[in-house]
Amino acid sequence: RGTVINSSASGDLNSTSGSVRVGGLVGRNDGTVSNSSASGAVDGLTSVGGLVGTNSGTVSNSSASGNMGDGSQVGGLVGSNSGNVSTSSASGDVSTDTLDVGGLVGINDGTVSNSSASGAVNGSKYVGGLVGYNGETVSNSSARGAVTGFSAVGGLVGFNYGTVSTSSASSAVTGFGLVGG
Repeated sequence: RGTVINSSASGDLNSTSGSVRVGGLVGRNDGTVSNSSASGAVDGLTSVGGLVGTNSGTVSNSSASGNMGDGSQVGGLVGSNSGNVSTSSASGDVSTDTLDVGGLVGINDGTVSNSSASGAVNGSKYVGGLVGYNGETVSNSSARGAVTGFSAVGGLVGFNYGTVSTSSASSAVTGFGLVGG
């Protein structure tokens, strides 16, 4: 459980050959990432994020602006979240042909609050402007990028099995099954 504060990364990261937990700044976070940013493009196999690949700790006051591609559980900021993401943002486009794809978080089994995503999102299943698959809590957050997918596609959340409150989406949504604005 370490701490990353006031840090940044700007190089592109292409790690598609079997790599999991790939992040623009941190691959796996069990501690704290705060006041940090990443701006490079990121590719990987699974749990791929613009800033953090897998988060079970805390990410706060942080941002990512690089474009994301390839892999599943892909998010503009965090690929897979079971911790806390707050007061953070992602502005890069996210595009992959798999599932659990979100403008901010690919799959959320933790808490996302006071955060936003503005990039376009393109995926196959469980595709959301903010969160692809939500199993826990999203609050006071927003998404405004266009969203395109095949099934379980939403402007804010692609598939929700948790709680979403005081959040909004203002984007075009295109899909073929289970589509919501």
